[in-house]
Amino acid sequence: MKKLSPYAIMTIISVVVRQFFLPNPFECFGDNAAAINWIAEPIIQVVVYGIVGLSYVKGSAPALGSFLYLILYALTVGVLWVLGLAKFAWWAILIACVAIAFIGFLIFMACQTREEYD
Repeated sequence: MKKLSPYAIMTIISVVVRQFFLPNPFECFGDNAAAINWIAEPIIQVVVYGIVGLSYVKGSAPALGSFLYLILYALTVGVLWVLGLAKFAWWAILIACVAIAFIGFLIFMACQTREEYD
């Protein structure tokens, strides 16, 4: 019997969580929710993969990369789900963009401060 690597285990966990535990963020669109999700899913995956690539070097620690992808994917779906609760109103999208930009700025500043002390 072949032993599973940490990457393989993390990949299985990631697929199970994404398929069975995360909500469809487009449920607010009723009968069209599944179709919209099928269209948006590849876009979400590419965007999340690119964002993970900003802080992770491919192949350096595959299990960590898979974990980061799962966390960021869940956060992205969560933000879209919250926006769906507000029916994707322009004000909700604006608030979410400002909040995400502010959090990104705080993380950037924390990294800059850390680099000054290293």
